[in-house]
Amino acid sequence: MSVPFLGIYRETRFSPGLHAAGDAEILELTQAALVRAGYRTTLIAPEHLPTVSPTARVVFSMCQSLEALDVLQEWEQRGVLVLNTPTAVRACYRLGLVTALSQTTLPFPHSTVVPLHTAEPIEAVCPMLPEPAAGWWIKRGDVHAMQADDVVFVGHAADVPAQLVRLRQRGMRHAIVQAHMAGQELKFYAVRGHGVIHAFAPHAAHCPPVDQDRLNALALQAGEVLGLDIFGGDCLLTPDGALCLIDINDWPSFRGCRPVAATHIAQHILMQAQQRGLLGSVAV
Repeated sequence: MSVPFLGIYRETRFSPGLHAAGDAEILELTQAALVRAGYRTTLIAPEHLPTVSPTARVVFSMCQSLEALDVLQEWEQRGVLVLNTPTAVRACYRLGLVTALSQTTLPFPHSTVVPLHTAEPIEAVCPMLPEPAAGWWIKRGDVHAMQADDVVFVGHAADVPAQLVRLRQRGMRHAIVQAHMAGQELKFYAVRGHGVIHAFAPHAAHCPPVDQDRLNALALQAGEVLGLDIFGGDCLLTPDGALCLIDINDWPSFRGCRPVAATHIAQHILMQAQQRGLLGSVAV
């Protein structure tokens, strides 16, 4: 007997510009893979969640707003399987991400959380910055970058306060000041139990040689810390050949590998549903 599956698109404000089409495509390809496996699957916009009854037993979701996550958490409590879990998505909000990764032994840049909603002078953050450093990245402390000035590089500590003031004026409650590290940026996409599906250098013509086993282990360890099932991230390949995480994202667009990634994602969703007793045997 078919168990209904429900997929939820990402909110438009979290898919700015050209990201919207890619985000929609990976969700729709995942739906198609589930349909091919014989399961009735519907997709909805997250804005419809408050008016939808939780009749689906399995939800695969790209939404990120706290309002939508609150609804999905209630569904979880009623026994609905939700991937990624609302808790894992919240863990990818910048403040939670930096806090979680900084408490592990995973390689991660020195990061300072700066509260912007208190009366403490912003200039007080300067003595907290690591020295020496090759510069700092000033990042909004809630979600990932959605416009150009959400993440700004500054080369001198004296320029940090002005960027923090700018984020405070925009209403941000926290900012992250992260030490710059030299290296080649790598972007990867992964699925729990399947490992890294695809990796590439977004700012280079060719991806440099990378120890795939090390990259796979690093990605899966980060996903485990955050509780993610479907995720991606950015890391640095440093001049000495080491790998260092710089960001993790819940359910990215899987650019450059969407058809293959959708197959892996659908397989993972079906296996998780089977393990929860929501399906019979799964052959995908």
